[in-house]
Amino acid sequence: MTRGPLIWALAVLVVLGAAGAAVLVSERSAWTGADSRAGQKVFPDLRISDVAEIAIGDAEGRLRLARQKDGWSVRERSDFPADTDRIGELLVKLAELKVVQREALPESQRARLLLVEPKDRDSKDAGTRLELKDEKGALLASVLLGKKVLKSPPPGTPPRGEPEATGRYVTAGSEASTLLAVSDPLAQAEPKADRWIVKDLIRVDRSKTISAVGNDGRPRWTVARNGESVDWRFADSSLRPDLQKATDLASALYWINAADVVGDPKTDTGLARPVVIKAVTFDGLTYTLRVGNRVGDNYYLGLAVAGEPAKARVPAKGEKAGDKAKNDKEFEEGRKKLIERIEREKRLERWTYVVAKSSLDPLLRDRAQLLPEKKAAKKKG
Repeated sequence: MTRGPLIWALAVLVVLGAAGAAVLVSERSAWTGADSRAGQKVFPDLRISDVAEIAIGDAEGRLRLARQKDGWSVRERSDFPADTDRIGELLVKLAELKVVQREALPESQRARLLLVEPKDRDSKDAGTRLELKDEKGALLASVLLGKKVLKSPPPGTPPRGEPEATGRYVTAGSEASTLLAVSDPLAQAEPKADRWIVKDLIRVDRSKTISAVGNDGRPRWTVARNGESVDWRFADSSLRPDLQKATDLASALYWINAADVVGDPKTDTGLARPVVIKAVTFDGLTYTLRVGNRVGDNYYLGLAVAGEPAKARVPAKGEKAGDKAKNDKEFEEGRKKLIERIEREKRLERWTYVVAKSSLDPLLRDRAQLLPEKKAAKKKG
């Protein structure tokens, strides 16, 4: 090869090498710029104490959680008390939410990443819009939650169950064209009211008598006992109910939990003609449960609490003088806690609930079903 072509070839190689270096530098600069917020908070100025309302919406519905004087409530459930632990967990996660990666978001990629605004109901590509507001309704933070970032199993390892979500793709604030991968999937940010209500309703402890009246107004049965360690009996007969079935009555009342709260006042609950369950406790309280229509695996339920705990303790027979002060103190402490619980339970009377059928089934038995089952006669020979 002559010197001319050789010099020309070397010149071309130098130019190509310089161009490649320029591209490498350009890509590295772009990557560094894209990750300039990595490790930083998405909402650095957010103060949890300023948040007075949380609004969550997706293609299926909307939810508003409001902070009031006596705590948080669910607007879509007639301001029923909300689960403050769940709300606190969500707010802490939002305040600590950090950027893992940042890059431009082309419009063509929104549907794939589920980052379409949830304006149309049942849109399969819509994300979840979450907004935080202060007492005056001013917007504190806004984020559109998209597709979750899933953890991939190690190479060569077969997948086991559903993959774990480790983060999420979002757009935050006014930067709608900027894609952020964040450090938490924020799985609890969903507009399903039944996930946000307080589940615990009433606790009927130390039942003395339990009775049931059918929706036709006719008494079904009444069981009673003279002490907590005494077996149950029918109040109007010498017959005794099955020991386990009678115990199930008291156990069913020990803790009543809600699956949901009725938000629409026009709902046909059937509480105009309910089955009425009434329990009187050794503490002097009366609990009334009104069971309405069945809906799926649940019943509609209304509650009422009446009575007041005894103000004085009746000393036990043969109680020693040295034990009196200790027993009196325990009685006062227990009475104080009981009064606080009753005050909370009485506030629950204004709502109608959806309660699991399985938890109420023992109370809805008729008298014959409470009797011991007859054993089959053995055949001779």
